[in-house]
Amino acid sequence: MHLTPRERSIVALLAEGHTDAVIAAKLDISVRTIAYTLSALMDRYGVTNRFQLGLRLGAESAQQGDDPGEPEPEEG
Repeated sequence: MHLTPRERSIVALLAEGHTDAVIAAKLDISVRTIAYTLSALMDRYGVTNRFQLGLRLGAESAQQGDDPGEPEPEEG
């Protein structure tokens, strides 16, 4: 599955250990947007909590050979 740039940013900051409040401030979005985004990701990946989501994203990135928190290069 493909993550949007916002999803990738949120996942990367979570992986670094930041709280929802810090992530929201860094990305200039609301804490509720963080919660909605993570909830949608958990639904999409069929997991019930953030830990499981991290494991799932990590396993998927290992299969693809990339870092789920690393933004994709922009074409230009």
